[in-house]
Amino acid sequence: MKNYFLIFIMFLSVLSFSQEKFITRNGKVTFNASTPLEVIAPVNNYVSCILDTENGNLVFQLKMISFKFEKALMEEHFNEKYVESDKFPKSTFVGQIQNWDDFTWNGIEQDVVVKGKITMHGIEKEIIVKGVIETSKSTISLSSSFDIIILDFGIKIPRLVRDKISETVKVEVNVTLIQK
Repeated sequence: MKNYFLIFIMFLSVLSFSQEKFITRNGKVTFNASTPLEVIAPVNNYVSCILDTENGNLVFQLKMISFKFEKALMEEHFNEKYVESDKFPKSTFVGQIQNWDDFTWNGIEQDVVVKGKITMHGIEKEIIVKGVIETSKSTISLSSSFDIIILDFGIKIPRLVRDKISETVKVEVNVTLIQK
């Protein structure tokens, strides 16, 4: 609970003190935990994100229950048995785009590296991910693709279905932020 309070305070501070902030509440996160035996590729279209353009600070937040699966039973198992959405309803990322001072606002895609802490299933882990950022007059688009290991976040997969769920999950993030 302390972690959620701290993240909420950080989220508010980015909103309150930044002169130039870009925000969305409908970003997209997908993950792929498919194996040759089963396709598992849910989508969450309700991802919130704030970017502070003064310093490159980023905050992401999503509700785990908002992931939509092709099969209703998969969605139920995901929420009840694996990520335990009732106990751990949100996943967050708080980080910073590295070398932000070198970023140029030229409207072309630029590669970036983001360092921060992801919290999922009650476990916080530091990660470094590569991404792409593209700017226009009124929007900033961010995208990234990275892998996470399910066991790193204390998510246990029952032996019965272990061959159907990949231990390494490919996560894809796509957000378009507008200036606030």
